[in-house]
Parts: sequence; C-alpha cells; structure tokens
Amino acid sequence: MESRRMLLKHHIIAAKEPITQVLQAESAPNTQYAISGTKVVATMGPACHDAETLKRMLLAGAVGARVDLTWGPLDFHRRSLHNLQVAMRETKRLCCTLVDTLGRELMIRRPVKIDEKGWPVHEESISVVAGARVVLTTREDIECTVTPTETILPITYDRFTDMAEKGDTIYIGRYLVCGADSASLYLEVEEVAGPNVVCVAKNDAHLDGLLTVFHTERSSDTLLNVQNQLPLLSAYDKECIEVLAKDYELDFISLSYTRDGEDVRECRRWLDSVGLTTTKILAKLETRQSLLNFGDILAEADGIVISRGNLGLDVQPEKMALVQKSLIQGSSVVGKPILVTRVVDTMTDSPRPTRAEATDVANAVLDGADGILLGAETLRGHYPVESVAMIARISRSAERVFDHRGLFESLMEMAVETEDRTGRAARSLFHQSHAAHHHRSGERGGSGSSSDEEEEEVEVEEEDDA
Repeated sequence: MESRRMLLKHHIIAAKEPITQVLQAESAPNTQYAISGTKVVATMGPACHDAETLKRMLLAGAVGARVDLTWGPLDFHRRSLHNLQVAMRETKRLCCTLVDTLGRELMIRRPVKIDEKGWPVHEESISVVAGARVVLTTREDIECTVTPTETILPITYDRFTDMAEKGDTIYIGRYLVCGADSASLYLEVEEVAGPNVVCVAKNDAHLDGLLTVFHTERSSDTLLNVQNQLPLLSAYDKECIEVLAKDYELDFISLSYTRDGEDVRECRRWLDSVGLTTTKILAKLETRQSLLNFGDILAEADGIVISRGNLGLDVQPEKMALVQKSLIQGSSVVGKPILVTRVVDTMTDSPRPTRAEATDVANAVLDGADGILLGAETLRGHYPVESVAMIARISRSAERVFDHRGLFESLMEMAVETEDRTGRAARSLFHQSHAAHHHRSGERGGSGSSSDEEEEEVEVEEEDDA
C-alpha cells in the first residue's frame, strides 16, 4: 500500500508539556520588546496613518510598513511615511518600508471624493442579486449605472473584451476583501458584444469602495487566458516611487502581478536607472502564470509575497494549501524571504480572529513563512493595533515549538539533492556534447589518438567529480 506521508514536512518539536501548560496564557512581554521572529508588516491607510497609531503598532510588533499605490493620492502616502518616521523616532523602533505597485490591476471606474483625511472614498454602493445581468464595458463615455434590469460597470482596461470568452468566471470585489463576504461578486460571461462583456451574477453582493476585477484562469492546470497588456509599472507607480525616494528610504518594492523573471529584471533596470540601486524587489505571486514561472521569478527576486487574495481565485481551493507549502519550501531552500498575505480578514471589523484564521497564521509560521503582511486589517480596519498584536502573539506561540534545527537539516538535504541533480544533468550534457564532437571528428577523418586523449580527459573529470 502506498504511503500517504507528505514530502513537505512540518518542523514541530514534539510537545513535552501537558495540554494544561500549553493552554496557559503567554506571559505578558514588555511592550518595548513585543517582537516575533516572524516579521509583521502592516499596510498604512486611513485607519492607521497618524503618528500615534503607528507608534502603538510598532510597540505591538510591526517591523514593516507598506505604502500601497493601488489606492490613495501621492500626498497621503507622503504624509504616512512622514508620520512613520515620527513614530520610529519616538519609540526608538526601526521599521522598513515597502512600496506596493499598482501595475496591471484592473478596476471599475467610479466617481470619488477626497475625505478630510485626504483619502479617496466612494459615496454610493452597488447592490447586485444572483441572476441579475451585469455588463462590463470598455466605453469611456459610460458611467457606472444601476437600473432594475441591469448593472453597467465601466472597466479601466480598454482591451478587456479581448480577454473574455463565454463561460469565463470574472470576480469583482472591494479591494483587499477576502472573496467570501458580501463585497465579493462572481460573474459568468454570457457573451462578448462589441465593447461590452455581458455577464450574469452568480451570487448576491453589496459592492462598496474601490472595486477591482480579476479574470479567473479558465484552465484547471495550465494557462489558457489571454493576459492583459498593461505595463508592469504604471506611470503613477514611477512618479510616486521617484518622488517618495527623494525624502524617504524605500527598502522594498512589492512588485504586483509579477508574471516571470523578466518582470523582475525589468523592474530592477528601472530602479537602477533612477538611482535606487539598493532597493530590493519582492515579487508578488498573484496568478497561475506566476506559479508556472516560479523558478525563474525566485532566481531573480530578492523575496516573494504570496498574494493569497488573487492567487486563491486562480488556483483550485483544494490545491491552495499545497501551493503555499511548496512556495515557502522553495524559497527557504535558496534562502530568500517569503511573506504570506490575507490572514485575519475578519479583524477588519472584529477585535478577535476566527479559529480558522488563528490556525492559518500558526500553520504559515510552522511551514517556514518569514513574514505576515496585513492588508485591510490595518489599512481601513477598526482594530489595526490589535491585528498587529494578534499576529505577533500567534507567531511567538508557534515559534516556541518550531524545530529550527530540523528545518535547517532538511533544507541542507534538499540543497544537496538539488546540487546532485544539477551536477548529473551537467555531466550528461557534457557527455552528449563530447559524443557529438567525437562523431563529427570521425566523419572528418580525425586521428584515433586525439579521441583517446579526449576520453582520458573525461575520465579524469568524472574522478574529480566523485
């Protein structure tokens, strides 16, 4: 009978304490040192961009702050970074900065206004019922329209009709929602007619805030969808990065919708051209295409972000856990950091995570994730400080039973095996090349002594390898 043991390992030290001791609350650490080994990165937004809240988040365990260019004006992001510097000085805590790019994001075009904090908001929401007709249009002269018979949503990408086909699934949701709440709408394409993609709603939804569009891959195991032709870095991305870099140190660029290694190389060339030679690149894996090119991306990037919101739409649900474990393991083998997103979404509105979310965070730590990236929880949530503190507490609890030695030994074994496979492949290629050369020499009437000398050289090389 085949073994059901997974090749992917959990590195957990066998529990030596009775369950009563495991259940004991963690002794309250000094707030000045509430740091976990797993890095906690928070997204700055209207809920936490003031210096006082940022100070509390730093003391709760945040060691990274993200500026997300997908939404919000440049002045708001500049003010957030200024307040972060104030918070670092007053707490004497260091915090790295990440700039997350807009890139190839598809959005619904709707009118906005700027609130008293300088943040863009939508005044009206959209309600859709299952079975309703929803039209995505590329026409620029059409505004968002809701009638009793249909909902018309103008999309920001003018070639969207080239991507869609009858039967495709299209997801529309509020930016940074989890995909399983009332702000998530799933559509099935019925027809593509001129500038319109006509769909039927598969569920009830109440859409509010910035609405993003995700075209789900129609194949279950390969890549069939036509990809959008939007640039890797938008003009807004480049403007913001250059302006912010004049006054603040940008430690990382979180490169949205990374498709392959060439995307990372393109971004690095542009960063070098504007003098940001020390800024590191974290490649965000958000689509099936990024998974198929993971090896190339990993070789080029300085780190990886598993963007589980979009990636979870492009991967079969039953495969998502295995995908996450494989990505973490692959990054660990080459010694590159990897972060996980979308972990405690319910803490946007609740001071406590669900048991599934708490378990999810702990399992990510036990899998070997280097960091947790918070999104809506800190950007617009009601409990940004509590979210950071909760992630830090769960991470410290999991780290207490993490078998660091076992993980290190396992990674070394995998590294040796990988090196052996690479060496065997290289030797095989050398022998093939040598045989072809020998065959050509024979056809040209080459002397036998030359061939004998080449054979001796091969034998010496093989002995050296041994």
